[in-house]
Amino acid sequence: MPYAMPDPDMSTHRSGEPRLAGQPQVPLINDPHAPEVFTTGCCGLSIGPGTVTVTFESARCDHSDPTCPIQRVVVNRMVMPIQAAQALVLQLNDALQRSGLSPSRAVTAGMAQQ
Repeated sequence: MPYAMPDPDMSTHRSGEPRLAGQPQVPLINDPHAPEVFTTGCCGLSIGPGTVTVTFESARCDHSDPTCPIQRVVVNRMVMPIQAAQALVLQLNDALQRSGLSPSRAVTAGMAQQ
């Protein structure tokens, strides 16, 4: 099902994903075995024809080396349709706002962007 950008006529279902008013709700199957990836940051974004690719990194040590250097290692790439990426940004911004972690306040306070 294609993602739709929020507009004043839209509602939000339980997961917070915007959907058009009157659009049928597709059931969510929560797979407890779905892979989970921990990341310490986003190291890159690219926009292609109809998709957004977000590349995530994690800081890791090479314990085979006595100096144990820390390296940034790509751990995951997420590719999604542009509309889904736009919906994700809106959902994430809303969740952070509701948690008192306003992205715009963080930028105003001088938080460095990665």
